[in-house]
Amino acid sequence: MMVHPEMALGLAIVVAFLSESAHHSAELGRMRRDGHQLASQLREANGQVESLQRALTRRHVELNTAIEELQRRDAVGSPAARELLKRQEEAMTAASHALEARQERNDMVFNSMERLLNMQVEQVANMQQAMGNLLQHLISQPRGHFTMSDSVLVQERGGGGLDETFAELNEWLSREAVSSP
Repeated sequence: MMVHPEMALGLAIVVAFLSESAHHSAELGRMRRDGHQLASQLREANGQVESLQRALTRRHVELNTAIEELQRRDAVGSPAARELLKRQEEAMTAASHALEARQERNDMVFNSMERLLNMQVEQVANMQQAMGNLLQHLISQPRGHFTMSDSVLVQERGGGGLDETFAELNEWLSREAVSSP
């Protein structure tokens, strides 16, 4: 059974496109799973922050009660009691600021991860669209021969963009982890 060379070439291109499409779909699924995993980790971290906020609120109520008691006892105006009250208020203010800063950093990391995932999804979709357009173009061209540069299997030169993106992200996350209290 002899198959016409143009038909065989067209069939090979279709098979290559389908193979690449399946590969990119699997990669997209993996990136989505990674994104969901990171989102759940950030939700857990936010839960811990909320737990800390509740503990801070309880501590604040307890300290306010203690302050009121000290103020009641110190009706005359002892300087040592006033200094203690001042230090406690400063400590509460510092703890509140630190908690707010941590919450902002968590939100910033979560937003960055979400943007990265969206960029990756868009990049894969654009790549699949470009491959589909290339396949349609190649099928519509009645040529007697095809060169290696016509193949959808040839990768672009310098395809390390994804590795560089992940390296930059890891470096940024490391800096954020070091700067968090």
